[in-house]
Amino acid sequence: MKIIAHCPKCRTARHLDASAADRRVRCPNCRRLFKVPSLEELHRALAVLEQTRGATVYVDERGRAYA
Repeated sequence: MKIIAHCPKCRTARHLDASAADRRVRCPNCRRLFKVPSLEELHRALAVLEQTRGATVYVDERGRAYA
């Protein structure tokens, strides 16, 4: 499983392996440390995404999803 995590400060996308889940990573652009949600949190967010079908869904650092 690949994870695409966006830096909350500069929005730079990071393409990460599943091993990065539930860890802090450093943005290569602005150097900010941010937490990648756990796989469980990501699965919950994906469930919300499936329910919204096509709407924009935002997921914060804690894995909370907002439509």
